[in-house]
Amino acid sequence: MKFGENLQKLRKERGISQEQLAEQLGVTRQSVSKWESSASYPEMDKIVAICNIFHCDMDVLINKDITEERDKKDASKVVKVGFKNIADYIKKTIYLFEHQSFKDIIKMIAQVMIIICVMLCFSIPFMLFKEMVVSLFYTGDNWFSIFFSRFWNFIFNASYGILAIATFLYIFKVKFLDGEEIVIEEVNESLDTIDDDNSQDTVKDNKKKKVIKVKRTEGFSLLDLLSKAITLCLKVFLLFLLIPAIIGVIMLIIAFVLLVILIFRGLFLVGPIFIALGITVFCLIVIELILDFIFNLRFSRRRVIITIISSVVVSAVGLGLSIWYFLNLNVVNDVPNNFKQETQEEVYMMNDELLIQYGWNYIKFVEDESMTNQIRVRIDYYPDYTAAELEKEDNEIFINYDTINSIRINEVTDSIINNLKKNKLYTYDKLGTVSMTITSSKNNIEKLKENYNKQYQ
Repeated sequence: MKFGENLQKLRKERGISQEQLAEQLGVTRQSVSKWESSASYPEMDKIVAICNIFHCDMDVLINKDITEERDKKDASKVVKVGFKNIADYIKKTIYLFEHQSFKDIIKMIAQVMIIICVMLCFSIPFMLFKEMVVSLFYTGDNWFSIFFSRFWNFIFNASYGILAIATFLYIFKVKFLDGEEIVIEEVNESLDTIDDDNSQDTVKDNKKKKVIKVKRTEGFSLLDLLSKAITLCLKVFLLFLLIPAIIGVIMLIIAFVLLVILIFRGLFLVGPIFIALGITVFCLIVIELILDFIFNLRFSRRRVIITIISSVVVSAVGLGLSIWYFLNLNVVNDVPNNFKQETQEEVYMMNDELLIQYGWNYIKFVEDESMTNQIRVRIDYYPDYTAAELEKEDNEIFINYDTINSIRINEVTDSIINNLKKNKLYTYDKLGTVSMTITSSKNNIEKLKENYNKQYQ
């Protein structure tokens, strides 16, 4: 925007002529005319005087569009423009239905139904994407999964509903409202009246009448409409894809920070650090490309390509180092010795109806032929994580236990770090469970297994 155009806008908004402005500035009218036509520019003192007269900023007056700058500062005007656009949209729609023939209205309704069907078809991948995100964060029937599922469904359905309505209104505007030019013209309606004094003369009274005309502009092909609809739906899909992408980047950054913290704990995992760094950079570039596609931004392609290649190389190096590290890692399917374990042992008399509920617990049978009339049941558990006790009712022996909700995270974390320093990785799968050992003769053990199978299989 040039200085001359800004000056002309300000002068007309104030309602003063070139002569009046020239008089206030102490110049000729021709000088003001040359300024507005950009044939010449005023001196600095005149520019300062113009800013004082119209109460505007010098930088805005010379370099920027003064109308846009005012719109940015006037939020109420933005709201007014929005309401005006909505009112114009409704007004054009009403005019369109009022001045279309019945045949054209039926044809338009049929095309609208086709558009709705196409939009419904495009909703299928969006719904699949919604279910995929829910399944990724599903951790069982707990409060986190239920809350995340309901929250994500609400956000997704509300956002998709708003975007679907906006998309339909945009397509309707492009296809129908922009395809019909609605013109309101004022035409003169002449009425002849006879003068009483002179019947030979006629006097014409001109009256203005509003006439609404609907002019059909150049057609908008269905192929163009579908291509625009597909592009818009793709942009909406990518916009939804940004949500898990941003969440993933945040989680990767957190993982990278934790890996860096482990360095200060004496555990230097080079491979995972490289992987987290490379994938984080790659995801950021993907987000940048999505934003570029949606909002038509202009990023440096050379920088994007170099960054993608660099992130892939760093991730590949990290993957190689991680594979090498884990190949040299000794995986132990147990719990480290530093965790305190308690044992309870009871001896019971054997009979043919005796039933031991061992179910999903870690069970071990030990044969001892000296125990022909007795069985020894021992349970091993970790009291900091499980409360367990052997109980017997009639001919049924079972474990009464409860999982302790308060887990010592620091103890587990310190144990994992210390063992990784020794190239050992414990699975900790027995930490929250109970191990049962049953000792008796071979015949008694077979009878116990038979009774259990009869009861539960």
